[in-house]
Parts: sequence; structure tokens; C-alpha cells
Amino acid sequence: MSESEIDTGWIGRRIAKLRAERGWTLAALAARVELSTTQLSRIESAARQPSIGTLIELARAFGVTLSELVDGEETSRYHLTRSKDRTTREIAGGQASTLSGRYPGLDALLLTLERGASIPEARHAGEELLCVLTGTVDLTIDTEKLTALTAGDTVHFPADLPHIVSNTGEDTAEVLIVATHTPTAALPALGAGEAPHAAQGQPL
Repeated sequence: MSESEIDTGWIGRRIAKLRAERGWTLAALAARVELSTTQLSRIESAARQPSIGTLIELARAFGVTLSELVDGEETSRYHLTRSKDRTTREIAGGQASTLSGRYPGLDALLLTLERGASIPEARHAGEELLCVLTGTVDLTIDTEKLTALTAGDTVHFPADLPHIVSNTGEDTAEVLIVATHTPTAALPALGAGEAPHAAQGQPL
């Protein structure tokens, strides 16, 4: 899909519609997602595109799934997304296509980043799994930077840690992101000299 075919104002209009349906002011919604009223107003008017983290927080504030927020479509007993029918939306730093349906357990989306692009810092409740499909990206989680992640590399981490995805390769990068709504369970404390495990086939 070419950039000219992407409706860059759709998400903003959708957010404004859901807010109006609930009778919320800009200030009321902004307080729920920890944005200023100016930031939210700019998102609704398409003067600014929301980040992935903001989209997730908005969906949860409205009590809808990410798919319902971004695509506005209902799902039956299953949700099928054929590649040729994916709806692509403009977000801060790139483009996103939702892959999950109206089921509350997780959100899944395909993130496309052009060369040199970076998704703004995000953080939200739950857990997140990132899988690189094409290209090369860096992932910063809190103060740690994981560099040169390439096709097939995956990272699973607590989503309440601030995280940033950047395309550091020469080509467009595609990344699959799956986020759960369940708060991360407390992990055992690391012993002296221990470090998080990051070997192939093992959780980070």
C-alpha cells in the first residue's frame, strides 16, 4: 500500500468518536492515558500520530481491543487477516497493521519502519514479545540496548519498562509485536554476578 492510500486521519477520528460516545471531555480521556489535552487534541486532529504504547493505552481506556480501536471492525468466532486485506494505519514513527481480533487476552500488530525511523518510547501494562521479520532493528529496554536484531530474532519483556524500537539497517524493517494485558508476574531476583539469559531458544 502506498503512502497516498493510507488514511492518516482515520485513527484520530476513531478516537474522537469513541470519546464522544462515552461523553468524555478531552481532559477526562487525557487523564486516563497520561497525555496532555494538547497532545490528545493533536492526535484527534491528525496533527500528530499516536505511538504504539499510546494506542494500547487508549484501547484499554475505552475498554476495546486494539483491533476495534484501529480497524473499527468486529470479529466472529475467529479473526482472519489475509495479507492482501490488511489495513495499514499511520502511527508515530512508522506504519502499523493490526493482526489480532476482538479477544481481550492480547494485541498483535505488524509494524513497518522505514530506514532510520524510530518508534517513540512506549510503556504499558502487561508483557510484550517482539519478533523481527525483515530488516535490522535495535530495541532499547529501559537502560539496556539490544542491537542488530535481524529476521527471526525475538525478545520477550515486561511492557511496563520503557522501550523503543529503531530501524538501524539499510532497508525497510518489519516487526511483529504481540502484547498481553496481564500484568507481569514478579520474577526471582538475580543472584550476585548473574545476568538475564539471552541465548538462542531461551527467554531473555
